[in-house]
Amino acid sequence: MRKMFYQLIFLLIFQLNAFTQSFFEGTWQGVIEQSGMTNPKPLAFWIEFNIEESTNVINGTSRNEIPFTDNYALKSFQGKVKSANQLFFEEVMLGNEKNEGNNFWCLINAELTYNDSTGYLKGRFTSKDCRAYSGEITLFKSKYQMSQGDTISKYHSWVTNFQNDLKRGWNAYYVRAKDMRDFEIKPVYFDHDKAVVSDEFNAYLKQMVSVVQSHSDLRIKIIGHTDSNGSNNYNIQLSEKRANRVEKILEGYGMPPDRVIIEYRGETDPIAANNTALGKKLNRRVDFEFD
Repeated sequence: MRKMFYQLIFLLIFQLNAFTQSFFEGTWQGVIEQSGMTNPKPLAFWIEFNIEESTNVINGTSRNEIPFTDNYALKSFQGKVKSANQLFFEEVMLGNEKNEGNNFWCLINAELTYNDSTGYLKGRFTSKDCRAYSGEITLFKSKYQMSQGDTISKYHSWVTNFQNDLKRGWNAYYVRAKDMRDFEIKPVYFDHDKAVVSDEFNAYLKQMVSVVQSHSDLRIKIIGHTDSNGSNNYNIQLSEKRANRVEKILEGYGMPPDRVIIEYRGETDPIAANNTALGKKLNRRVDFEFD
């Protein structure tokens, strides 16, 4: 029995190590920002982690690029995975470079921690050969290949876009994509002949704003509905009031008006039969669609 217990523990540790290695393995991209600068200009930073399965030792190549120039430096590094979400690396040798100006490529070392909530690998760096050079690195898992030559890895507008994402408090693109996939769209319901949104929907609507704001190309369509009580013209007006009321709440939570589309259909698009009280209750609603 004890033998089986130890075998199980060993298997769990092995699987954890395998997950850690496969997760960190590959290319990451992001920015290096130096501390103590009035108007810091970040460096584009790329790094490829190769992890030795049996020891968790890391080696590979990193790349600095000065945004919107052809200047770059390739460096070799070594390090170690310290835990399931933490690693250390140290650049040890300068390789190929292109340097037009007075730039000096410093070798750095850093301890980085992965945050499950944000999707970023982040931490402080220092330098042994440039003692005044220190600051912060923020990385995300890349979909692209790191260039090994004079060609830039990716057009540098991504650096500006990434900095804007960080200023907005946005998570990494794959975390945002998961948040959107996991977000459950559901109606907001109304009392008979009313356009007042119950407080019970506030948290849901606030989360909706967060999802839409974190995708620059995403809009939300708000569609107002009613039950069959009243005339068609009256119900069109009531469904418009309901849609507009929801829009105001979303804007109050920070939704830009140009990210919202309004439709109102009155009683013409029921989700249930209007011959029961429950059916009418389900039809007094605002629906949503991502656009």
